[in-house]
Amino acid sequence: MSKSLSKRVGELFAHVQDLMDTVTHTAIKRVDESKGKKNGLLGFFSSIGDAYFKKYTEIKKDTESK
Repeated sequence: MSKSLSKRVGELFAHVQDLMDTVTHTAIKRVDESKGKKNGLLGFFSSIGDAYFKKYTEIKKDTESK
């Protein structure tokens, strides 16, 4: 039996959100690895993004284990 349309669309949105998170986190890491730390403002936002994704990953792991 196949899944209902609403469940498939919901799962599609979850995959899109995960893809966007991965792309954003990769971009932040690249800025962090490059000369982003030398540029004060760019380095600041890169650090914010990195802290966010570290905590977000931690929260996701906690909720998946429950």
